[in-house]
This record gives sequence, structure tokens and C-alpha cells, in this order.
Amino acid sequence: MTSAEASVVSAGMHLGTYELLRSLAQGGMADVFLAKATDGRHVAVKVLAAHRSSDVESCALFLDEARLAGHLHHEHIAGVLGADVAGGRHFIAMEYVHGADLREILLAASHAQTSIPYEVSLAIVAQAAAGLDHAHRRCDEHGVPLRLVHRDVSLSNIMVGHDGVVKIVDFGIARSTMSTVHTSPGIVRGKASYMSPEQCMGDRVDHLTDVFALGIVLYELTTGARCFHGKTDFERMLAVVRGDYILPSDLVADSPPELEAIVKRALASDRSQRFPSCAAMIEALERVMAGRGWNGGAQAIQLVMHSLFGDVREPWRAADVLGDDVPSTEVHITIIPAEPTETLRRPRRLAAGTLGDVYDPKNWRGDDVDEAVTRGHRRLRARVVAPRLAA
Repeated sequence: MTSAEASVVSAGMHLGTYELLRSLAQGGMADVFLAKATDGRHVAVKVLAAHRSSDVESCALFLDEARLAGHLHHEHIAGVLGADVAGGRHFIAMEYVHGADLREILLAASHAQTSIPYEVSLAIVAQAAAGLDHAHRRCDEHGVPLRLVHRDVSLSNIMVGHDGVVKIVDFGIARSTMSTVHTSPGIVRGKASYMSPEQCMGDRVDHLTDVFALGIVLYELTTGARCFHGKTDFERMLAVVRGDYILPSDLVADSPPELEAIVKRALASDRSQRFPSCAAMIEALERVMAGRGWNGGAQAIQLVMHSLFGDVREPWRAADVLGDDVPSTEVHITIIPAEPTETLRRPRRLAAGTLGDVYDPKNWRGDDVDEAVTRGHRRLRARVVAPRLAA
């Protein structure tokens, strides 16, 4: 690759031993491609954005991610296969997850006018928590705790495979004892709507920040609404610090009280009141599932994925990737486009603190309508004019 070509990376090109097949996702920090290795394996290749390639800190963060993720080996964490530099471009080869992230899943459910069953939502969060718990407990080769904090747990960084297996992805801003780039006091990294109070304040964070973020994910999966919202990042972070979110029972009529108790504990502003670990949160989730007779598990998740996306083949088996004449009866099409779109890039955002702040606003017709339907079969509380805010 020449220096001129290095500024543009696209499908059909080669990076090291990988042939890039198609774009999977695009972001400000990096782009992700489906790629094929020389041994025939299909992987995801994350390429540092061209405008970041000359930035020393961005390159260091990128390499930190590769080193750190290389120490993590768990079924609920997308594995890293290696990192390299080719043609002046930094890239990381990772396990490819054939599925969708939670943001896409919520939008697909919204478009289908259905909802994700509670048992499946809890099963997804429990698997994600298992991956995070492994990361939090991981030590280096000398037995020294890595003290890893993901710092970016969110809907878009939790992938659900069509096989029902959940994977945590993107340790791009994770903090650990291996980090070579350290966030200066007062500097904030992460997504405003998924930060913990201490993260918003620029204070030191630990694994309890990830517990808090996972509580937000649980809230949004089970209510279909944004947890912390605002028109700007400042407003969203202020809502987090103040603990300003509408209780699930004030949004969804059939919200299980024991599930709300888990959400409230995970989202406690006082760190000492949160679950002490992701493992403890898993135990609480499993108690709710057992008490309700919910099976959860990969099979239940797989059934929901099939109901939302159909029988989706691996992208490299589709005719447009292989270039072969595959009979139309053998090609399955998902309702989520292969190429990212602005609609799928982020959920709809409505006014903060309103019952309209849901992923499918078309079913909300105002607070004068009794039991307006949201997320399919779940019903909103009628006429909640001044909803209680969580304590």
C-alpha cells in the first residue's frame, strides 16, 4: 500500500495477511471491516481512522486495546487475534460476531412493533455481565490484577449472535494497569448517556462504573426508553450525576418490581450501594428468572433473533460477497441493512423525562390516552404527569 493509498482503506484491499471484504461499521476513531485471512478464516478487522494515524495518543490507545484484549479469553468477550501496522495504518484483527448489537436489536423490535421478552433481556444482560466479570478479575502473566474497567459499556458495544451468544466488544477506552495512556484528572472518556456519576465528574473509576453502565443497558432493554437523556452531553451527564431517571414501573405497566430493584441498585449514585461486582448482579438476575419461571439462555435469545432478523446467513456466504451464482432460495435477507445507515447508527431521541422517550414513538399519542402501547405488548402507565424520579 502506497502512502497515497494509506489515507483510504476500502473493501477489496489487503492489510497484512487479511483481505478486506466489506464495511461493517464506521466511527470517528476506527472503521471495522469483514475480512478473510490467508487460512480462510473470516474475521473482523478494526482499522484506526486515517486522521488518527498521525496522533500519538490515538495510536497508543489503539495498541493498548489490542494488548489488553489479548489477555481476555472468555466466551462472552469478542477475542482479539492480533494487531499490526500495514501501509502506515494500525489495525486489529478480532473475532467476527455474526449478529447485531443491542441498539440494532431494539430498533428491529421497534420496527416490528414487538418487544424483547423480559427473560431474554435478563439473559442477554447476564451473559454480558459474565464477560465483564471475567475482565474485571483478570490478571497479567505475573498474576498482577489488571484492574480493568471497560468504561464504554453501552447498547452498541454488546453484540448478540444469531446463535444466542452475547459478546462484549470494543475495549478502545478501557483502563487497566497495562494502559500506556492515562486519562488526566478532570478529563472524561465515554458515552454521556452510559457514564457513571464518578465518570461524569472526572473522578477515578473502577469496575463499579461498568456495573452502573450495565444497569443502564438493563433499563433500556426492559423499558424501551432512554435511561438518562438530554439535548446535550452536559444535560445527559447532569441527569446521571443527579440520578434523574424515570422508574421502570412509571413507564411500563407490567414492570416486575424485583427487576426494578435490580435496576435501582445497579444505578445507585453512591458506589457503595451498587452491586459489588458483575457476578453479584448475575446472581440477582438469576434469582428473578428462577422466581418467575423464566428459562432464558442462548436458545431463548436465538429464537428472538430469528423472529427479528430471520434465518440470516454469514455475510461471506451471500452472493454479493462470494460473487457466485447462489440460488435465490438459499440467500436469506435480514431487515437490518448490511451497510450502516444513519437510522441504525443511533436510536431515536426525544424530549428528556417524557413518556415519548421510547424507541418506537409512533405508538405514543399523548398523555391523555389511556395505556398507550409501546414496545408491542407492553403498556405504558396511564397519565403519568409527574413521574417519580429514582431516589
